[in-house]
Amino acid sequence: MNIFELYADKSRHEELSDIFTIGAQHHPKGLAANFLEKDIWVTEILRLLYDEKLLGEFSVAFKGGTALSKCWEAISRFSEDIDLSIHWADLSGHTEEEELAAWSQSTKNRSQSAKFRKAQQKQLQAWSENLVVMLNERLSQYNIEGLYAEMEDGSGGEKIDIHFPRVTKGTHDYQLDHILLEFGGRNRGKPTNTIAIDCYLGYTPGLEQLVLPKAQVSAYQAEYILWEKLTALHQFCTQNSSPNPDRLARHWYDVDCLLSMQFADPLNSNTARNDVIEMKKHRWASHGVDYEAILAGELLLIPTEERLVDIAKDHDNAIKGGMFFTTPDSFADILERLKFTQQINQQFK
Repeated sequence: MNIFELYADKSRHEELSDIFTIGAQHHPKGLAANFLEKDIWVTEILRLLYDEKLLGEFSVAFKGGTALSKCWEAISRFSEDIDLSIHWADLSGHTEEEELAAWSQSTKNRSQSAKFRKAQQKQLQAWSENLVVMLNERLSQYNIEGLYAEMEDGSGGEKIDIHFPRVTKGTHDYQLDHILLEFGGRNRGKPTNTIAIDCYLGYTPGLEQLVLPKAQVSAYQAEYILWEKLTALHQFCTQNSSPNPDRLARHWYDVDCLLSMQFADPLNSNTARNDVIEMKKHRWASHGVDYEAILAGELLLIPTEERLVDIAKDHDNAIKGGMFFTTPDSFADILERLKFTQQINQQFK
């Protein structure tokens, strides 16, 4: 029995809700029913994007927390958005031969950089509008009321929301009620590795009769993911204005997990480190952030006390909201470990 057939028949929604309740009661990791349900749709959307090739022929890398969870089981939290990077040269229409020259031209000065950003945003907007059309054409074939895609107003094509009819309700409202596709049109979409993923619900004993979605995704290489995470913490710690603390603490938790499990070696991944720094320096500059300082051994992972208060509260809210498969360490303990790893690139001084 295909699980989406139950969504299409509203008279069977109670039966569907019972399936997720059973799944939550017997899942080996004790995942909540509302997370098991949302993961069904996360996996199905990834299947449409990659297996059914709604992304087209562009190089698009799957990364972020959801990739860490579903591709590597590197973190024990539920990540609810789908973070994707379109290879900027593909979006611009450059061939591999043209890419190097185009990159050099676009980084010469602020004027050229601004020209590039404006052109990329326009391309991304058009590309995302077309993707929304294709998604809705495909989603309409499910005959499920309340299933549709829409671009977020003012996102410039960077955010697409996928709405689905929920049959489960969580006890807290920390979880988003939709799936967020978040695109970066100024990033690299490679190098990647092809990785098979499936649904958390499929690991529940007694539900073997259900047909659940699976996908083959193009996941960003581990070294690049690690350095994107490390440089993100550096940005949050050094940017002039305090970052929005809502849903921010997860980045420190993720980095702590990655370093603890030796997900990738930050000391022997110079190409990834340099590529990420070069990309963020020219494409995602923030006031007060000096990414090149990392090359001089000045990577910062610990926020100021002023910023720390609200970020620590966000960590506590995520725990209360049941966003973790297992109870994580306190934010203070995470920072204590990161105080030591903050010096991982001292060798570059």
